[in-house]
Amino acid sequence: MTFVDTSAVIELLRGAKPPAGQESETIGISTIVEEELWIGVYHGGGEREERRVKEFLQQVEIFTFDQSAARSAAKVVARLWKVGQPIGDLDAQIAGHSLALEQPLLTSNPRHFRRVKGLTVIPWADASEAATSPDFP
Repeated sequence: MTFVDTSAVIELLRGAKPPAGQESETIGISTIVEEELWIGVYHGGGEREERRVKEFLQQVEIFTFDQSAARSAAKVVARLWKVGQPIGDLDAQIAGHSLALEQPLLTSNPRHFRRVKGLTVIPWADASEAATSPDFP
């Protein structure tokens, strides 16, 4: 499975093909990513965007943000706040969910997520080179 963040979903919705090595993988998303997609629809995406989101959601595996994900995300937020490098609550929740599921995260924003200790980040631009974040912070 490939767990993806919102930036990677947007790439897919725009018609981009998954990066090399990810084409045949099942796509998994957090309910946090689903929330961000609906925000886009309700913020002015219109009917066409709503149809695209509904179709996309039928094709992926959606993981509920549960207690394990909440605890993992809280650790992410606390560590990043402590070193003065927060990434935003929703992204911290997505990162924490990925860690709780022990899945790498495919993203178009690898620099952002590489701040998360222990998270394996797969950059959209070069998905063949996954990198686990250092033990930082």
